[in-house]
Formats: sequence, C-alpha cells, structure tokens
Amino acid sequence: MKRASLLQLAFSDPRESLRKTWPLLFGLVFGIATWVVLTGFTHGASEWLRERVGGTLPNRVRVSPSRSSFGPLALGSNMNEQTVTDCKKIPGVEAVYRQAHYPGPARMYAHFHTQNMVTDMILDGVDEAQVAEQLPDPSKFVDSTTSMVPVVIPRIMLDVLNAGISSHTTLPNLSEQALVGQVFQMTVGVSSFAPGEATNLNCTIVGVSDQLGPNGPTVPMAWLLRNAKRPVEYHTLTLKLSPNANLDAVLRETEKLHLVAPDLETARKIGQASMLAQALAAAFALAILLVAGVGIASGFTVKVQVEQADIGLYRSLGASRRDIISLYLVRALWLGIRGATLGVILGLVVGQVGATLILSLLPKALAEGVTLFAPSFVNLMLAMLVTPAVPVVAAWIPARQAASLEPGRILRGH
Repeated sequence: MKRASLLQLAFSDPRESLRKTWPLLFGLVFGIATWVVLTGFTHGASEWLRERVGGTLPNRVRVSPSRSSFGPLALGSNMNEQTVTDCKKIPGVEAVYRQAHYPGPARMYAHFHTQNMVTDMILDGVDEAQVAEQLPDPSKFVDSTTSMVPVVIPRIMLDVLNAGISSHTTLPNLSEQALVGQVFQMTVGVSSFAPGEATNLNCTIVGVSDQLGPNGPTVPMAWLLRNAKRPVEYHTLTLKLSPNANLDAVLRETEKLHLVAPDLETARKIGQASMLAQALAAAFALAILLVAGVGIASGFTVKVQVEQADIGLYRSLGASRRDIISLYLVRALWLGIRGATLGVILGLVVGQVGATLILSLLPKALAEGVTLFAPSFVNLMLAMLVTPAVPVVAAWIPARQAASLEPGRILRGH
C-alpha cells in the first residue's frame, strides 16, 4: 500500500468524529492540562521567591560573615574595609557594594492618608551604585549636607507593610509610585527603649529596591559614615560579578574570607524544592496518562473488532501486515497530537485564569509585577512530545492483533 493511501485512510476515517473519539481524548487532555497547570504554578512561584530572596538584578551575590553559635555565645568575624579590599581582588568581581547599620537606635514618624505612624527601626546605609539601577532618578540618592536626607525603602519592607499592616488598618496599599516623593521625619540616637541625645532629620523617599534585604529605610553610605557617632561595621557586601565570572570559584574565594552567601543558598533550596514539586507533578500527570493509555488500548481493541471487514478488504487489495500496523499507529499518533494540543491549550487557559484569580485576592501593591503562573518552554515541549507516545504504545498490541487477522477468513465471515 502506498504511503499516501495509508495516510489518507488514517486521517479520513469516518468513525473518527470528535464525539466518538472524545472518551479516548479526555484522559490525554486532562493529564497534560494537569501537568501544564502544576508545573506552571511551581515554576512561577519559585521564580517569584528567588527574585524576592536574591533580587531582580543579575550577577549579584550578597555575602555576610560566617558565624557559629554555642548556646548564647556567637562566634564570627566582622567585615571592614580590609574585607572589601579582599573581595575586590577575587577574579570575576567587578565591584563591591557595602551595607551597614547605623550604630545606634532610630525612630520614624510618618503621616500618610490621615494615618500617623511612629515606630522604632533599624537605619541602614548602602553604597549608592548598588541601588542606582532601580531608582527613578539615581542622582537624588547621594550624600547631602542639607536638612533633607534621601532614603530608599527595601522592597520586602513594602511587601510586609501591604500584606500585614495595611490589611488590618485603614492605611491604603502602597505602591512604589505612591511612595516616591513622600516625606517623613526621623530621629537617630534615641528609641522607645534607648533614651539619649536625639538628632532630628527630614527624609524624602527616592525609590524602592529589592537589593537591600530585610532591613529598614536606607540612606547613602557616605551620609551614614559622616554622621555615625561610633565606628561602622558592614553587615552585608554585595559582589557584582562580570559576565564571564565563575560563580562557584567566587564562592570558594569568599569562603576563604569566612563569608557565606545565605541568599544564594536559600535560592538553591527554592530551586531544589521547585524541581521536587515539578517531579511530583510529572508523576501525577503520568499516572493520569497511564490510566488514559489503558482506556486507549481498550478502545483500539474494540475498534479492531468493529473494523475486521475493512481490514480484510485492505489486505485483499494488497495491504501488508506492516501497513495495517502502521494504519492504527498513525491513527493513535494523530489522537495523541490532538490530545497534547488541546491539553496544553486548556492548561494554559486554566493556569492563567487561576493565577489572575489568586492575584486579585492579594493586595494590589503586593501583586503588582508578580507572574505567578509561568510554564517553562521545556515543560511545554515535553508535554507535546510525551503525550503522542502514550496512545502509540497503547495501540501497539491492538494493531498487531489487527495485522494478524487472515483476510480470507474475515471475508468468509469466520
């Protein structure tokens, strides 16, 4: 039988209407849609968490001193300018940005939308270049001798405010655009638990950054060093790596300086958890496809029995056993392609609708810019490649049975 005739028989079967093939398609569509939805949410959530931990700027590694605890005793070294110099000598490190706490207590007084807030806080300082790429106007975040001090708010501080405080008070959800330009008062040198000589400051918010970690409002490092009453110790250094830097080699060098990268370790754990979750999603989807394969095998067995007269006619017209096997396998492959396509489309639609619904339940400022459902291209390609194989494997035995039928006996009605 010519290949063109074989394909025409495979794709023009009058019994292959959608209504009749839907029971066989359902398991494939449901299994692949489940795979797309679960892996899409897993991948999207892990990427969102990694950004929240490590920030959105590429080639950045935050390091801090390695410490060991023995009960109440904590052992470890502090970072100073010598540490900064040593880090700059590491191959692949383009720049080193410092971050330090103000060596003393601080208190913030804020007024926003008829709401007053007074809270003790940690005042931080950071090198201007570390956050410059994320500020609307980097020229505003510089040391100034005027009474107005520029301040950058950590992204995580904004998230906590929107998820916690705003949801339990009349304070509205805050966005980066709403914060920029706001003015508040701050006192340094005194807090609720540490009375002392206070210095009053007027501060203006110039931007929000995810490069600062879980700290308080952050001022330029030069301002902090100039106004600190006691020596300043750095709690975090951010290494900016060159495009061709070897991350593992950089980390080995930082370990020699007794430094660790907790954010990177957390990101790796998030990645491992994501891979495990995707593996579980794959196992669940494969279980559904396995059940679907059993149903497809039963369906093709019935199909062979119903089409015995057709098979006898094909064989009498010159079709070989191989042609009959190919006929049913091509039909099974076409069934798998349709199931994969419909499953991927359904999974993308359900996943996007579900993500939109979930984000609509979150505070607007917290959900802004979040991509919760992000199926990877690799997972989608795996779905398109694996699914057609399921009906082909399931139809193999029925196809062999069809090929083993004797045309003479079929046409005689035996």
